Amino acid sequence: MASLNEKVDELKKQLILETASEYFKTLGYGKTQIDKISKDLNIGVGTIYGYFKSKEGLFIAWLQKIINGVYEEMKEGCEKVSNPVDKLAVVIEYKVNYFEKNRVTVKSYMENNQLFLRGISRRKEHPMAVILEFCANIIKEIKPMDDQEAYLLANIFDGIINTYIECSFEDESLFNKKDEILQRFLKVVGV
Repeated sequence: MASLNEKVDELKKQLILETASEYFKTLGYGKTQIDKISKDLNIGVGTIYGYFKSKEGLFIAWLQKIINGVYEEMKEGCEKVSNPVDKLAVVIEYKVNYFEKNRVTVKSYMENNQLFLRGISRRKEHPMAVILEFCANIIKEIKPMDDQEAYLLANIFDGIINTYIECSFEDESLFNKKDEILQRFLKVVGV
């Protein structure tokens, strides 16, 4: 059973994430300032850094929360189709929809972090790990392969989507590129 201090810490962490969420959504990553979040919450900047270590750590924790929600919705969407190629189309749909809803935030972060989450090397720490594993399993349905190869292809799949996202910053919506993204990936897989 969690102690009172642990519960208070978790509540503080969630409150910081909720407040930061509004800043990330409206100002983007680059213009979000930790000191403004701390003033809104009437806590010290050090308290925020104590929980999240850095602005990027706070952003990644917020992003992880969003990704977990999208993942659950994505799983439900994929359960409605049986063809693995159609499942990958569902994954693209959800990622594109997330980007379109959060264009300012994602664009700002990607511009400030050219490797966009690639600095996080261990699977368990990567915010997209759960979705990458999910995609790897779908890819193995399309073409039998070992887990490591499927995970590598899931990263390539995600990279193709991210590249389209980066290229769409100044262009029109990605909605008309979803089929192109899927076809490009299927060529990589050899299907």
